[in-house]
Amino acid sequence: MFTVYHSNQVDVLKSLLVELIRISPLENPFEKEQILVQSPGMSQWLKMELAKEFGVAANIDFPLPATFIWEMFTQVLPDVPKRSAFNKEAMTWKLMHLLPGLLNQEVFSPLAQYLKDDSDHSKLYQLAEKIADIFDGYLVYRPEWIASWEAGQSVPELEDEHPWQPILWQALYDHTVSLGQSPCHRANLYEHFIDTLASFNGNFDHLPKRLFVFGISSLPPRYMDALKAIGEHIDVHLMFTNPCRYYWGEVRDRKYLARLAAKHRQHVVWQDDHSEVQGETEQLKGSLEDNVIDELHTDVVGNSLLASMGKLGRDNMYLLSQLESHEIEAFVDVERDSLLHQLQADILNLEEHQDDQQIENSHHKQVVSLGDKSLSLHACHSPMREVEVLHDQLLAMFDADPTLKPRDIIVMVADINAYSPAIQAVFGNAPGERFIPYSISDRTADQESPILAAFMQLVNLPNTRCLASEL
Repeated sequence: MFTVYHSNQVDVLKSLLVELIRISPLENPFEKEQILVQSPGMSQWLKMELAKEFGVAANIDFPLPATFIWEMFTQVLPDVPKRSAFNKEAMTWKLMHLLPGLLNQEVFSPLAQYLKDDSDHSKLYQLAEKIADIFDGYLVYRPEWIASWEAGQSVPELEDEHPWQPILWQALYDHTVSLGQSPCHRANLYEHFIDTLASFNGNFDHLPKRLFVFGISSLPPRYMDALKAIGEHIDVHLMFTNPCRYYWGEVRDRKYLARLAAKHRQHVVWQDDHSEVQGETEQLKGSLEDNVIDELHTDVVGNSLLASMGKLGRDNMYLLSQLESHEIEAFVDVERDSLLHQLQADILNLEEHQDDQQIENSHHKQVVSLGDKSLSLHACHSPMREVEVLHDQLLAMFDADPTLKPRDIIVMVADINAYSPAIQAVFGNAPGERFIPYSISDRTADQESPILAAFMQLVNLPNTRCLASEL
């Protein structure tokens, strides 16, 4: 059975996961629990929480979605290799080998122009790496494009702007087959995988006994279809952190709606004195303005903050609504006792408080305490200063609340690699009375290992300009 659990608090979802494991432990104590997560950081947090609940957290796998789906391909379908020949690294080197032989074709002229004066092939490698990343995205999000190319059909969305892509993909596919490698990739295995599971009435011995999906903000549509197909044979529990108790899969940002209306605006041009056409133009302009007003109505937009900043979650919500699943709601009401809680309550109830009529009436205005620090914005001139301000704020929070522990705090960063040096400099060098225990998750290998980073800098020295201080 495929079950979706909705809650606006991740702790509630964690508690549900714990109870499901507690009341229904696996029959084989040596079998591993499978919990899909979106990042190593989430797996680390979940390990700590499970250890806190059970005393020990062992024999649990935390695979990433792509890794798990491919592993299921190998278990259910015959002749699927352990590692795809169309992974990004392999495609990068193959494309680097293939591109020079294709640049004489006219459709590749933009690429040939870019690769001029590339004596050391650095541009060629960078281009191959970028194209491999694009193709990898197609395999996940646009498998129908890949299928069309391999069937010799064109893709209208790319036909005019990028006519070289299907040629390059076919060359990559043929080259992979000529090397004796498996032609299997994610795009051509989805349907076969789903059909195989749908047509089999027994039990697959190689499938896990059950599966948890936790802390994943969005999944590609084909991943969702694959999990749904797996859910026909085992219990799949998807824990969805949902900030709103109402369906918001179709809410739209006001700015997006305005751009959409402007995009579809028709322009009528007239010369000399064509009053009839001018009258039609004025009428058209008026109807468009009315449509924009209608589209910007609160009932359509919902909560503007959720609409503008929740696109990934909204798309995931829409995908979930298309699946036949058993849904369980575990929403927690939020008290409006702080500015942050007021925003969370508005989002939870899909409310909007910025209409002109509501702003004019004091009855609808929210009262904010002068000492309310639940939501604060800091404008800093550098990442280093940001981390310094963060460190000071955390010390103030620990001083104000003795029950608060470092393990209770998580700091979210858009690019953790860019901030890692500043974090280590500020948090790592703090004196004893100001030291805060910390750890950094989701870093790349060179950031995790200073020796590896230093080695890569040495390798790049011949092609790098350095400051005296860096030398």
